[in-house]
Amino acid sequence: MEQLEYRRLIKVLEQVAGARKGELYPVLAEAVAVHLGWIDAFVAENPAYLALGSDGEEQYLTMFRPDFVEEYVERWRLNNPFASRDGIACLTRRGVATLGQLRLRATEPERDFADTFLRRNGIDDMLKLVVRSPATGVVSTLGVPFDGDRRAIEPSDLLMAATLGPLLIPYFDANLVPASVRGLTSGEREVAENAVR
Repeated sequence: MEQLEYRRLIKVLEQVAGARKGELYPVLAEAVAVHLGWIDAFVAENPAYLALGSDGEEQYLTMFRPDFVEEYVERWRLNNPFASRDGIACLTRRGVATLGQLRLRATEPERDFADTFLRRNGIDDMLKLVVRSPATGVVSTLGVPFDGDRRAIEPSDLLMAATLGPLLIPYFDANLVPASVRGLTSGEREVAENAVR
């Protein structure tokens, strides 16, 4: 990685480090847009395909196109190539994957997801990186859509994503509530959160 790329990465981490509790996702989205050129990045917490053993309840904590997210949840979620066997293997093994990589062995419904749903929404490719929090058990993904006309995914984007994912873990640990304490009263949650620290 070149020195300039390290500086850009450090700028992202500095901005994320300044996020107040509960503001991590919008601050992260702004930081990667400004410093890495990753426009419209969004976080999905507990994607069912990666949070094995969870209740399968995905949370789309994003300001990214609410109509896009709604249509994805209602119609396309089960055809997401990132949720395929290859997608899960790639994200689990490397922590990073692109739609272009997964397209080679995609099924017809998965290709339809990309060709119909994503293209209609101006997305030609997508970069996903995984942040697994050992402290809280929460799995999150940072999705970065790319419009091929403006910008394609470069090898430097893959390298940056692979480097950034693990570096974000402490910030996610500090910001997220463990799955085991969800559904508790606020007093019980406070005791449980303090025990995790």
